[in-house]
Amino acid sequence: MRIGCCGGIDQIPTLRVAGYDYVELRVVDLRPDEQEGSYAPLRREIQDGGLPAEAFNVFIPPHHPVVGPGHDLPALRAYVSVAMGRMRELGGRLVVFGSARARVTPAGFDRARAPGQILDFLRMAGEVATAHDLNVVIEPLARTACDNINTVVEGAVVARESGHARVWTLADWWHMHHNDEPLSNLAEAKERLRHVHVPVGPLPGKPAQRTDADYDAFLAALKAAGYDSRVSVEDNGKRFTDLATEAPAALAYLRARL
Repeated sequence: MRIGCCGGIDQIPTLRVAGYDYVELRVVDLRPDEQEGSYAPLRREIQDGGLPAEAFNVFIPPHHPVVGPGHDLPALRAYVSVAMGRMRELGGRLVVFGSARARVTPAGFDRARAPGQILDFLRMAGEVATAHDLNVVIEPLARTACDNINTVVEGAVVARESGHARVWTLADWWHMHHNDEPLSNLAEAKERLRHVHVPVGPLPGKPAQRTDADYDAFLAALKAAGYDSRVSVEDNGKRFTDLATEAPAALAYLRARL
């Protein structure tokens, strides 16, 4: 199992020293809508950081809608092709398709059309991913954030419906917790589960949080399901206040349980 951490380009050296196996960066930070000259300095900075960028998130920006009347598959393909080319040269192995603002059904749009548009996108993304030896993982989102694909099992079903071997699902503790999703779904979806997001766990000298017990139960269920791929720490709760000292502690907590 490989453990990484979501972070910004400027945080890569700190995460490398902390002992993480990889960094999970934002696709939009690679500027796929811009020319090579805009991206080249970022590529050098990322590569000089000394930690492979094996995973990426924040994939599709809202101005490239996957769902809605603005759905433009050729434009999406052009964006995805540039993005995946840049991901791969940085050591990328997978990209997370959460992208709530690009995926949510716009007001007034027929929700019955959304699944077809999402599948069209995933099949296209799977084709491009194959050319770049990447994988696409669907991120089930909290119902408060998006109106489609909200559970890990739903993500696995859609991945299978895509008919593409490069399309998988993801389990994110935060979204599962907010949806009251049963941990048994981890085992049910394990054949299509390829990536995991977890929050920052308990830290020395920091007050315990009421969700810490739920977090430990999630890790235990993940291990019991036989999951052995990548796990990325994602600090959505802003628990890190000193990355240099706390990132190693968060990593040690995970390694002791996984």
